[in-house]
Amino acid sequence: MAGLAEPARADAFKVTFLTKVAEGQRPRVRVQAVEPIERLEINLSRDDGPNVSAAWDGLTPGAQRELVLPGDPGKHRYEGRIAITQKGTTRHDSLAFETVVAAAMRVTVDKSRVDLKARQLELSMSRPAGRIEVKVYGPTGGAPVAETQHDLTGRAAGEPLVVTWPAPADGSEAARIDLRAYDADGFFVGVTLVPWSVHIPHEEVSFATDAATIAPAEAPKLNGSYQRIAQALAAHRELGPIKLFIAGHTDTVGKASYNVKLSQRRAQAIAAWFRKRGLRIPIAYEGFGEHALLVATADETDEPRNRRVDYILAVEDPWLTVTGSRPTWRPVP
Repeated sequence: MAGLAEPARADAFKVTFLTKVAEGQRPRVRVQAVEPIERLEINLSRDDGPNVSAAWDGLTPGAQRELVLPGDPGKHRYEGRIAITQKGTTRHDSLAFETVVAAAMRVTVDKSRVDLKARQLELSMSRPAGRIEVKVYGPTGGAPVAETQHDLTGRAAGEPLVVTWPAPADGSEAARIDLRAYDADGFFVGVTLVPWSVHIPHEEVSFATDAATIAPAEAPKLNGSYQRIAQALAAHRELGPIKLFIAGHTDTVGKASYNVKLSQRRAQAIAAWFRKRGLRIPIAYEGFGEHALLVATADETDEPRNRRVDYILAVEDPWLTVTGSRPTWRPVP
């Protein structure tokens, strides 16, 4: 029929659509010549108006050309045609496809809602959800001890999402949790949580009243703790970069504000001792005063068990919310 374009020979070229990209990248249409092509043209129009076109001459077999499309975020539909000229004859074919340029996705885990005993946590995504893959690792690393995925298609951006995982067959508790959160368009963000921590058993260092100086006679206690810390580091090195956190506590004798400062000074002294002893991992300290009593007592009660220092190994900062806010762990140089 006169006036109708001849269809392009599909075996003369291959078209690849690279149409789902993250913000900062641009979608594109890639054409590869299978046979010699004298001229190749692409003309497209987008659903909101902009036209995009390109043309190339003299494509040999295997040659590739790309038409780069606008990279503004959002979904768009393109329609148009591709034309190839071979041996003086021009043939046409239609093109229609959608593009997605996705703004950076944020995945936020509410660490106060991580419940290892119930094997669940809560998170939110800044874009409509697709699915979430979960892999759980035990304290010695190696292969996952539990795996699962959740289809959350249809859940809105920002909505709290509860993620659970099955009980590990070996009975171990989650030491590391790897999440891969996919949005409705298939983009994903990986998040790793390391809720693992271990309290190092130790003999308490004795301090003089109102003092934070470590007496030479107390060094053997700290040397014993140093050895236990080294053993724990060797056993759990696969979990990631482990830190030592020193948390100081007092009893209820004296003003609460003073006790916070005293416990902080004592925790700092012990942290500095470990650094001087040769512990090279990151060390941080904080004082909690009488806000985290081991034994509940009335005010102005002399209770030795409450005058203590905790040695905690962890990858992430421990969430000891005993003061109603997240602790400010202070690093030791």
